[in-house]
Amino acid sequence: MSPRDPFSAIFTGIAAYAQFVARNYDEAMRLAREAVRQRADFVGAHRVLTASAGMAGDTEAATAALRELRRAQPNISRAWIAKEMPIMHAGELEHYLEAFRRVGLD
Repeated sequence: MSPRDPFSAIFTGIAAYAQFVARNYDEAMRLAREAVRQRADFVGAHRVLTASAGMAGDTEAATAALRELRRAQPNISRAWIAKEMPIMHAGELEHYLEAFRRVGLD
């Protein structure tokens, strides 16, 4: 991927989510951080970073990621995720919601 590609952050964010689904949380965090580095306003990458850090048990990273997620997406909540992210398979939605519960998102 070219770093000049305007969609590079999105592709990287999707790869991060794929790693989250596969329960490869460290790799998901690495890719999500890269997506955020490429595009700081990419809320999807902020969500994956927060969820991955939560599932990895990395409290410090999860707290920092949640703070940045709330800055990038002030209306974020588990209810919002459950309603607005219908593309997820039911089991994966529960996995995703559990990650946000672990980081303290209401």
